[in-house]
Amino acid sequence: MPTSRKLHVCYVSGLELRRVTPETTPFLLRARASGAFVPLQNLPSNELFPSLVTGLAPPRHGVWGVKLAPRSRTAVNRLIDALPETLTTTWQCLLHWGNRRFDLPAVPPRRRRSFAFTRTKYKRRSRHPDAFFRIGGAPTVFDSVGSERSRYLFSASYNPVRDVLPRVGRGDVDLEILELYSLDRHQQWNLDREEEVARFYRVTDAFLEALHERAAANGVSVMLVSDHGHEAIRESIDLFGALRELGIGARHADWFVEVSSTRFWLHDDGARRALLDWLRELRQGTLLTWEEMRAQGIVLEDDSYGEIFYYLDPGRIFFPHDFHQPLANLWLGLTDRLQRARLRDPRHRGNHGHLSHFEVERAFALLMDAGSAPRCTAGQITDVAPTILATLGLAIPDTMEGAPLFAVR
Repeated sequence: MPTSRKLHVCYVSGLELRRVTPETTPFLLRARASGAFVPLQNLPSNELFPSLVTGLAPPRHGVWGVKLAPRSRTAVNRLIDALPETLTTTWQCLLHWGNRRFDLPAVPPRRRRSFAFTRTKYKRRSRHPDAFFRIGGAPTVFDSVGSERSRYLFSASYNPVRDVLPRVGRGDVDLEILELYSLDRHQQWNLDREEEVARFYRVTDAFLEALHERAAANGVSVMLVSDHGHEAIRESIDLFGALRELGIGARHADWFVEVSSTRFWLHDDGARRALLDWLRELRQGTLLTWEEMRAQGIVLEDDSYGEIFYYLDPGRIFFPHDFHQPLANLWLGLTDRLQRARLRDPRHRGNHGHLSHFEVERAFALLMDAGSAPRCTAGQITDVAPTILATLGLAIPDTMEGAPLFAVR
């Protein structure tokens, strides 16, 4: 159905509030002073796009990493497991390169078969539009607006003014959501080079200013959303090595290791005691059971997403992790200049995905409209979806948990 106005949502993951300065982001500072700004409480997740468009926390829409799946080992599986893991994961990376629906290629097949994948990730969204309609059965803002009157774009461009601006803010649809990922990726691999980070913030700020001007000329309002910042990495922890030293293998436990967090399913009491003792002695983060995740905004009904979780404090990462594969790391370093730093050290230079009380996880929404005002002093990530619909003058589905952040003209 037609809406009362047109809206462009620019989702810039990794746009760090601590780096918004007069030298790097003069336009953004002016827009914040004249528009409607609300800080947002984040969720402990590395994939927040589904929450931004459904208005639901991850367990409600079902996209939150991996779940434990029933084990199955056929004769073919046993043959594959006998092969070197570097060979099998390289083959999986080739499958992933050709088929974006193939996920987590760096996880060895023996462990990968233990998982049911609930991820969408940007590579799948950019090629398969079904990925952002009715996520987990829950309606999204795209469902409310309609596929003919809405558009999603993804870009990791180094020069968004040249590559992205001509395609956005034209006013030909009611809702346009741009996921601009280049700043996030740039900080992951360049946060140890301050001058390079500042340069790319200026690039991003110039794009936001040009986008606002173009959109305003076409009668389109602009909402800027960021879900987290980035913390410089000071230490890496070899969890896989620790598991080997503890004698914990596939028959004792299953695990999924992200860059800043890990989750375990324990099948052996001895392994459980040894692992819990090691994690408690690590003193580099926070240990949580699946029941205790409720206090972090992740309400789980059982341990299918994980029995225990460990979130590292900012500045620390697990390495290796389940997204690292040596040959894939070499390929990415050679083919993407934003990730060239991989060639000298495959460990991230900056990262996020910590518990939400840390400053690096500060998020925000900014409606660049002088006639609008915040409805509250602070909001939640799940408020973004109902805010989009309210700004467009559309009804908010009962499924959405949040509430509108802004009062618009």
